[in-house]
This record gives sequence, C-alpha cells and structure tokens, in this order.
Amino acid sequence: MSKWNIVSRIRQFYGVSEDTQELQWTRSKIYKRRLEQVKTGWIISGLCMLAAQNPAVVLALFMFSGFLSLAFLEKD
Repeated sequence: MSKWNIVSRIRQFYGVSEDTQELQWTRSKIYKRRLEQVKTGWIISGLCMLAAQNPAVVLALFMFSGFLSLAFLEKD
C-alpha cells in the first residue's frame, strides 16, 4: 500500500487496524468487479439523465442509482 494514501494515513492517525474484515472486503476481486459494474451503471444512468431533460426524472434516476450502488456494493 502506498505511503501517501490518504485513507491509510487517516487510519494510522486514529489507530484503526488495516486488517479489519470490512477493509479486506474492499480489496477482494468480487468487490472490484462489483465496483466496475456500478461505474458502468452510473454511466448508463447519466446518459439516461441527459436524454430525459426533466429535473424530476433526473432526480429520481440519481436517487435510485445511488441506492442501488450502495446496496450492490454491500457485503452479502
């Protein structure tokens, strides 16, 4: 891990262990694959927002995409 990684420096400052189960989850292959799928979903959602051109639809798509992103990245 990079010495200049700000998240690891903050963890080190507060004395939080680097070997927690939650942190190990974010380093797994499954999580990284899900993260790429979420990125693709956000791109598609953004294109739909641009195509809709309606503030209510844009807000609804944004909120729904945010909810799905957090739910999808959560560990089972």
